[in-house]
Amino acid sequence: MSFYVTKYIHFLGILLLFSSCLLEYALLKPTVSRADIKRLFWIDTLFGLSALIVLLSGLAMALWLAKPLDYYLSNWIFHFKYTLFISIGLISAYPTLFFFRNRKGEETDRLDLPKNMKTVIRLELAGILCLPLLGILVAAGFGAIR
Repeated sequence: MSFYVTKYIHFLGILLLFSSCLLEYALLKPTVSRADIKRLFWIDTLFGLSALIVLLSGLAMALWLAKPLDYYLSNWIFHFKYTLFISIGLISAYPTLFFFRNRKGEETDRLDLPKNMKTVIRLELAGILCLPLLGILVAAGFGAIR
């Protein structure tokens, strides 16, 4: 039973991860108010928390609940999936730091977003879309190193 609950939490985390990233992307404009930055900061915080849920539930399944750990460690797609996940986390630091540094000040202040901010979030979205497919492939046995 704990496997199914953990898997469900994992899927909900993935949905929350994608939807918070998509919402963040939808709210980006070339010039935003300080209030918008604060809103984006909280959405980005939700993005980070959902990434933590995905990571912890995924690790719980790989370490204790699903197939034996050797199954995952001998699969190149599994390694690629976690490398992609970590890469998404690393590039997400750029918007996170921007929102964190610029969240305080007068509500009516206008700020110019860095030109490459939308591109960074597009990369995050593309990577997040690949993660479930890679998980399906690993679970089906593709990528096993024999």
